[in-house]
Amino acid sequence: MTLDNTHFSFGKLVLYSLGAGVIVLLVSIPIILLIAQWSPIAGLVVALIAVLAMIAAIGTVSRRIIATAEREILAARAAAEQQSAHPPQFPPNQGPTEPTDRNPTSDG
Repeated sequence: MTLDNTHFSFGKLVLYSLGAGVIVLLVSIPIILLIAQWSPIAGLVVALIAVLAMIAAIGTVSRRIIATAEREILAARAAAEQQSAHPPQFPPNQGPTEPTDRNPTSDG
């Protein structure tokens, strides 16, 4: 992987992060409605807990996506530095040729 091949999409970050928040919201709405029928204050407390859960889900998903992108970029940067520190090695018998005055076919 080269440094130019690392891909990070803000659209993917937004879609996945907000998608996680929406999933938490869809799960918590029926729970809030059931508890609110029993006690309005308990429903309010559960709704506040749901908001905190949405914030936690959005933060967790976005942090994981950012961490993955950071690892890819650091790995590509390390590979690029390693390639520049060690020039490519020639296989044995295919190294750079140097001009000589000798003709190996006429030896012997």
